[in-house]
Amino acid sequence: MPIETVERLLHIRTKRNQHVMANITRLWKIGQQAQSAQDILDGLHPWRENKDLYFHNIIPRLLFIIGIVICLSGWITHHYLPYPLSFTAGLLCCFVAYLIYESNEPIDEIISFLEERIMFLRYDLHFNQTPKHISSTSSTLLVMSKLKQTFPFFYQGNVSNELTQFASTTWHDGEIEHQVMLFQYHYVDEFALYGIDSQKQKIKEIEKDLWGAFVFQMPALGFAATNKRNDFIEPYTQTWSTSDILVNQNLHIFGYDQQQLARSISPSMTLKLSDFFQNYSGDVVYHFQENMLCYLGDQNLFRVSRKKQDIHDISLLRGHLRTLTMPEYEKFKQSMLNLIS
Repeated sequence: MPIETVERLLHIRTKRNQHVMANITRLWKIGQQAQSAQDILDGLHPWRENKDLYFHNIIPRLLFIIGIVICLSGWITHHYLPYPLSFTAGLLCCFVAYLIYESNEPIDEIISFLEERIMFLRYDLHFNQTPKHISSTSSTLLVMSKLKQTFPFFYQGNVSNELTQFASTTWHDGEIEHQVMLFQYHYVDEFALYGIDSQKQKIKEIEKDLWGAFVFQMPALGFAATNKRNDFIEPYTQTWSTSDILVNQNLHIFGYDQQQLARSISPSMTLKLSDFFQNYSGDVVYHFQENMLCYLGDQNLFRVSRKKQDIHDISLLRGHLRTLTMPEYEKFKQSMLNLIS
């Protein structure tokens, strides 16, 4: 019989902790049945029952302390009282404390679940899922590998290059529905440091995270724009300069063919790119064959803004969930829609 099953069979719940477990069960049901973020918030108010969301472990802690004290005092006074008797009594107290002690794991699990659920319902972000139009025919591993091969800047590390977190969603630019996949790119780069005698001294390792998005259903314009570098990676090596000197100082545009650049970089596109890079530091690449673009930059698009607080009742949980936002994602989505529309 598994150890977890034995522990469940032996476990005893106090009446107050039974109320807390009932609250947790009810929260799971609310989260699973909710069709919108507001459904979750409405399900938490009014609660009308015991609102506790923390386990009452004062008694087991006291019993554990009493058990230890009995064992120690029995060892000290073993001349007057048989030590096995004191040890047994102390062990019994500790065992009872173990039986009625409640771990915070169920509370942490339900809070994490509701956080993920409300972010999904609020922003329509499907974490760990690739866009439907490509995931239906290929495995996730193959899709991620192909996407990294499609654009040239996913090989910045000589040790590791991984898309460690990703989420798919859908954007509407007013005319077209775009499949979008946000991602976090993590790379590890190693290089050797040499001493005066040209002997290799040690290996230095650099780890860095970047964030970005693949946007599908886009025209294959075949150019790259950046405000982080003065040249770009093949095949986007042909330089394009606009008629605005100030824009040329802050924005660099590259392509694989001058004629293609002349067709793609209109005054309107130049203005949109300039506006986009006023707020972002990174690279935007319109692929020259595939109908997609990719952005890669320094801003953490998955950052969740939340107030730090100890959640010990349903009211505090509701306030916590209500204030969860993704400000970087909201801002990025609007800026990118302005660029591609």
